[in-house]
Amino acid sequence: MKLPAEQAWSIIFAIMSVGLIAIAIYHLWALPANPQSNTAPTTIKEGFATLREVIVDFFRKPGVWMGILFILLFRAGEAQVSTIAPLFLLDSPAAGGLGLTTAQVGWAYGAAGTIAFIAGSIVGGYFAGWLGLRRSMVFLIIGMNLPNLAFFFLSSAMPSDLTIITAAIFIENFGFGFGFVGLILYMMQVLSVGKYQTAHYAFGTGFMALGLVLFRTFSGDIQAALGYKNFFLWVIISAIPVLILSLRIVPEPKDESIDSDAITTTEPVKAAS
Repeated sequence: MKLPAEQAWSIIFAIMSVGLIAIAIYHLWALPANPQSNTAPTTIKEGFATLREVIVDFFRKPGVWMGILFILLFRAGEAQVSTIAPLFLLDSPAAGGLGLTTAQVGWAYGAAGTIAFIAGSIVGGYFAGWLGLRRSMVFLIIGMNLPNLAFFFLSSAMPSDLTIITAAIFIENFGFGFGFVGLILYMMQVLSVGKYQTAHYAFGTGFMALGLVLFRTFSGDIQAALGYKNFFLWVIISAIPVLILSLRIVPEPKDESIDSDAITTTEPVKAAS
């Protein structure tokens, strides 16, 4: 029996809510307790004083503005693809899309995309651990953005075979997982180093989210002006600034060793974001 669209969406979101609640309960049980800090503020005044110190300390870091720009630009291409790619897959062939059903897109991203992202993250972690952050960063950025050519191929060839389409989505999501490691490591090993590591890492993720919002905001206008095929080429060009910037801002750390098993990414697969 086919459910009405409103009821089907309600069931999906209910399942997602139950899943998130279950994960939260598991984390409440599994995560270690955080010991009380002897220097934790005990009054509102002390809390605001600490917050001010955290913010001032962050913006006094050498090269922090270049670092913020790097974070904002890092996902410029991926942010645009994550917005337009699902629309391209669902749009009718007459409008330049592939005309897939919602179920087919959900399968391609939910199954192949998820597996590819996880695999790419693992490979990217080991790659960065082997080569070091500075030497691997260029390759991580290229690995994250070059697979977007898979969508250029789809928009040019317009295949109807779901296997080919799923393979292209797998390649693109593998590259996303592979390259995203570079941003996580930069925020961990460069941006957040200092007295307030957790807070400064949180600032970095905030600027990362801001970059996503900014590039997603005008991605629709760019696609409407260029069409799907040229848009996916534009996405590749969007990665050039951060690629150049990476050659200047990523320092050579004293200890290049990275524990790839400790690298985890909590970013969801893009089509679900």
